[in-house]
Amino acid sequence: MHRPRLLALSLAAVAVGLATVSAVAAGPYDSEIATNEDDIVAQHDAIAAQHDAIAGFGDELVDIDARIAEAEALIAAGDDDLLLLPVQIELLADQFAEILFSRNEPAALRHQMAIDAYVRNNERLNSVLNQSAQVADQALENTRHRLLYESVIELAISRLEVIDARLRLTADQVDGLYGLVAEAEDRQRDAVDMRDAALDAIPVVHARTADARTEIRRLEQEILRLEQDIERLRLLSVSRLWTGMQGTDTARPALAVKIDNVSRAHPQSGVNQADVVYEEVVEAGLTRLIAIFQTTGAPAVGPVRSARTSDPLLLEGFDNPLFAYSGANRGTQVAVDGSSLVDVGRDAAPALFWRSGDRRAPHNLYTSTDRLWALHPERTVIPPAPFTFAFTDQPVHPSAEPAKGVFIDFGRAEIDYEWTGSGWQRTHNGAAHTDSGGVRVAPANVVVQFTRYGISAADSRSPEAITAGSGEAWVFTRGNVVRGEWNRPDVSQPATLTADGEPIHLAPGRTWVALAPPGSATWR
Repeated sequence: MHRPRLLALSLAAVAVGLATVSAVAAGPYDSEIATNEDDIVAQHDAIAAQHDAIAGFGDELVDIDARIAEAEALIAAGDDDLLLLPVQIELLADQFAEILFSRNEPAALRHQMAIDAYVRNNERLNSVLNQSAQVADQALENTRHRLLYESVIELAISRLEVIDARLRLTADQVDGLYGLVAEAEDRQRDAVDMRDAALDAIPVVHARTADARTEIRRLEQEILRLEQDIERLRLLSVSRLWTGMQGTDTARPALAVKIDNVSRAHPQSGVNQADVVYEEVVEAGLTRLIAIFQTTGAPAVGPVRSARTSDPLLLEGFDNPLFAYSGANRGTQVAVDGSSLVDVGRDAAPALFWRSGDRRAPHNLYTSTDRLWALHPERTVIPPAPFTFAFTDQPVHPSAEPAKGVFIDFGRAEIDYEWTGSGWQRTHNGAAHTDSGGVRVAPANVVVQFTRYGISAADSRSPEAITAGSGEAWVFTRGNVVRGEWNRPDVSQPATLTADGEPIHLAPGRTWVALAPPGSATWR
């Protein structure tokens, strides 16, 4: 009875929520939140419509009950008529028989009555006889006999006509009663049909009511999902874009640092602070790392090494990132200078690099992220992140399969990642991969982005990763692997990761990406 008031209060609460959201500062997911809130209002309207429909079904059941009662009353009345009418027919049948039998006596009865009348000096007959007094006795006697005969016949015929009329009337009455019986039977059949139709309508109305209640439950679940999605979006609004971790983004560009990755370069500095680390093939089956920083920095990053022609194409998707490296051959330098990358390498800013005395060159050159960012304080736009992240308790992708790890054979660099329950700990050529602080490299996510390699135009000995286009991808996250695709049709944007047409959401945290040649990896 109080449903309209409750609905009004619910809609009012949603309106207040919308007003509250509009009053706060704009966030990166405001449009998505507003869309979900509009959807919630629409779902509440749909629920109200279903409640109205259920109320209508209740009214319909009341009407059906009334029709059933009316039909049963008609059936009862028909039963009474069908009981009474046969009795009336029996009585008329008896009357008809009585009248029919009465036809046997009229002639004899009226003949005797005529004689008696004559004997009792019937005036009409005497008058006739007196008028015929002059007729001879014989003639008079003949006339008297004829008149008596005709009188008897006339009276008998008259009596028979009356009897026949009564017979016809009684027969008509019998026919009328049989007609009434037929009409009563028709009325009773109609009443039974009406009652049966009403009874048949009851389960239909109940089923429609059940469907409406099921739809209400579905709508309520959809509202719950939308509310959870809003909560997720609000959490993401205070999550760092590049890692999905809680915190406020810093308005600054992405900073990519090229890092040495041979065994003599280990342990490295800053690799555990980078948001994303790409591993690419260089000469002789060795690999180099590209550590990209945005949400956090590192006081020391290195050892810093030279650029390759794979780097500009890969990094152009991050909105003119700063690129720190230690030299390049002429062809590679031309490629870097002709790209959208902002050069903050050792040749461009030598004062921001230093060499460590505890190891030999060229594996001892370092830089600082804060120093490099300070070169471009005017850059205050957060660049697009290469991944999307799952919110708390969000299910893994439907196609996810449990995985223990993955092995990648780059040639002279054999890399293994093993799931620990919280991250994918990395092994490099059989040795645990740790940073300069002794912390094991164990990112939250590992992406094996199968990538074709061509020959660099700057050096025929150097492979060049083709990171535009599309290819197969294995995404290791939360103890599972999702085998899908990477797609990058626009080099000004990062690659997207999907499986079965649906985005693959990574666990919040840091991510390492292996630009692995096709067929170089196996997972377990």
